[in-house]
Amino acid sequence: MKSASLVIGTVVFTATVFFLCNFRKPRHTPDLRSLREVVEVLSSPDFEGREAGSKHDSAIASYIANRMASYGFEPYFPEGPLHRFRYRNVESWNVVMVYRGKNTSGALLVGAHYDHLGTGGKASGSLRPDTMAFHPGADDNASGVSAAMEAARLLKESTTRKRLKKDIIFAAFGAEEKGTIGSAMLADTLEKMGSLPSLMINLDMVGRLRDSVLQLGGTGTFQSADSLIDAQLDPTLPLVLKKSESGYGPSDHHVFYRSQVPVLFFSTPPHQDYHTPFDTPDKINYPGMAAIVTCVTDVARAVVVDGFEPLYRETIDTGSLPEQVRFKVSLGVIPDFTYEGEGFCAGTVIKGRPSHKAGMEDGDVIIQVNDIPVKDIESYMEILGRLETGQLVRITVRRNGKNIELEVQL
Repeated sequence: MKSASLVIGTVVFTATVFFLCNFRKPRHTPDLRSLREVVEVLSSPDFEGREAGSKHDSAIASYIANRMASYGFEPYFPEGPLHRFRYRNVESWNVVMVYRGKNTSGALLVGAHYDHLGTGGKASGSLRPDTMAFHPGADDNASGVSAAMEAARLLKESTTRKRLKKDIIFAAFGAEEKGTIGSAMLADTLEKMGSLPSLMINLDMVGRLRDSVLQLGGTGTFQSADSLIDAQLDPTLPLVLKKSESGYGPSDHHVFYRSQVPVLFFSTPPHQDYHTPFDTPDKINYPGMAAIVTCVTDVARAVVVDGFEPLYRETIDTGSLPEQVRFKVSLGVIPDFTYEGEGFCAGTVIKGRPSHKAGMEDGDVIIQVNDIPVKDIESYMEILGRLETGQLVRITVRRNGKNIELEVQL
């Protein structure tokens, strides 16, 4: 028979090991009321659907900036939190703010686009193009902005400046619905500054969690991403992850990935109210949003506090691209939104896609499709909308001052 002291000692040791093996770092809880409030404000009829370039643009951006300032975030750029940009006939703002550590190396960026479709109509992207009506955009993407703001707040409140290993950048992008213009402008600016983030987390349409399914893209864009995510995912959360490796896709993260920034893209499955007047705040799953915010915060905290370093990795694309959202076909190119000349500049040509197979290269400027001149991105999109799957297309590109004709099999 064992002595009483030995038994007690064994029990204490066993209990201690069990506690340490199952210990999870204390976390702050997402504020459901705050999540709901931001979604309802951004989806309000007062903002008339948040179309990029509208008279409400600066007021929306200012609302987001003021709220982030109340959380303790400061302007990232010296000129203030609103980073103005112009591309052709679109003028809008990015909201870019930061919480800096005392002795950090690099930054993590958590972001979401705040614009939507306004009142819809033809060429707006609305799936009810013949109906001129207020498009609230509660899920797309008031939910993403609200979740990104809350995740940034929780990250900041769960640590101190002294403990931070990376700065926390929050960004709300303008003009995503016009072609990820705002995020492209910000990525270009940061790249020129030599200040691209170590990891970009994008939240787009995270308000309709159903059957616990959370879509997570970008898991192949940096080494050990799966291990990081699996280790940080709280098994008590009502989430089932549906992962994809690709760093590309129809949202803002792809412009950072093409600059060789590791990315993670969080979204919930599509629904019938997407890009219609029926995407309203009352249909948002706020407890589901809170679970997603917790997941995002836990993963991000491993980077900014615990010191996990995302190391970029190239992936073979299997996901959809922005041009596939509206059209039957895709050439497999991502525009260079900083290009100001005549024609359509292919900023990134995706490996394995039709344009890449035909010999197109990054930086090629498409000047003609079949016999139709391409003057700018708008005319390119118009031509793309007429093409059909299986069609053989003659595309003329300008490369290093020379015109080259390619045959692209769609």
